[in-house]
Amino acid sequence: MASAEPNDIIELYPESDRQWAQDFNIAMWWKELNDSQCAAELGKALDAIRDSGQSAEELFGDPAEFGEARAFARLTPQQLADSEMPINSSLLLLAGLGLVVGLLCTGFGTWVAFRDGWMSNSWHFWQLAALTAGTGIALSGHLWWFYRLKGKFARSWVLGLSGIAVSIAAAVLIAVFGGEEAMPLPNWLAPILGIALAVGVFWLPWNDETEPVRGGACAFTDPEAWFVETTRLLRGRYGMRSREAASALEPAREHWSNMSMEGGGASIAQEFGTPGEFAIGLSVNTGTALKRRWLLRRLLPLAVVGLYSFSLVPEAIAPDRSGWDIFFAACLLIFVAVTLYELRPANRAEYVESKLDERRAKVRGMEEGRDE
Repeated sequence: MASAEPNDIIELYPESDRQWAQDFNIAMWWKELNDSQCAAELGKALDAIRDSGQSAEELFGDPAEFGEARAFARLTPQQLADSEMPINSSLLLLAGLGLVVGLLCTGFGTWVAFRDGWMSNSWHFWQLAALTAGTGIALSGHLWWFYRLKGKFARSWVLGLSGIAVSIAAAVLIAVFGGEEAMPLPNWLAPILGIALAVGVFWLPWNDETEPVRGGACAFTDPEAWFVETTRLLRGRYGMRSREAASALEPAREHWSNMSMEGGGASIAQEFGTPGEFAIGLSVNTGTALKRRWLLRRLLPLAVVGLYSFSLVPEAIAPDRSGWDIFFAACLLIFVAVTLYELRPANRAEYVESKLDERRAKVRGMEEGRDE
């Protein structure tokens, strides 16, 4: 039954329980179980219903809550770890940025072409320099963030700093050699290039960026390597600082030291589990790191808007300002007001508590999965 499709198993449920089964399946799918895992859980629930003679609601309760609990018990430690990552591929970052830039070029290019004429040359070299710098800095910053989340700190700094430096250097060269002159680029070409870029990202060589098999029970026979890997996961995936990670691991270090002195025969992976599993267990104590990341995610866009506002204010208050200048300035003011409102401590506390509740549920599910 586990090899069947989830919808096939749902059809085997009593008619009165099919809606429950559908909601149960959706809840598990929403928590990132694959089809085979969902089908296996649906089959187990169906067997229990047939054996008990009760309805699904009477036996298991709310389908959404039960589905979430079963999903966390069914997810592998690697799946639980991946759920903490917004994206799992640097290529996806590149594709997303390329799509955004392509759509911007298409939209603004079409608007400028209608405004100034399709055969005119409205685009200047300084605009190309600004686009180069903005795109390069945005991509470099996101790569720094992505590889830092993965715990690859050296790579994150190398890619981030070198990418920003190259982007700024390229922008300066374009601005210096091009100056204020218009580019020999007809307006009809800009939206075409934008469409080509937006469509071209879907032709990138999509390959899964799978991590090397480094979390298996036999991969960390050396205790110090086990602690180094666990520290890396706590700092990258869960945002702990070095001192916080060392403090969180201190009880485990002391326990392992005592075991070693007593001559215990178990390996460190047998005693504590893999570094990934142990890091998931410690994720329930990451309230401080969650507050820090929550604050940074909101302050960074606000800082970018603040820096950009220095060039926007003179245009918005100039006597010859356009309607676009006023509209854009109003949009930025609304964004700043909403962001400042979201910085309330109550919002931060609600986010942190909900995230910790989710991580506690994952730990309980992982423990239940071990017991099954």
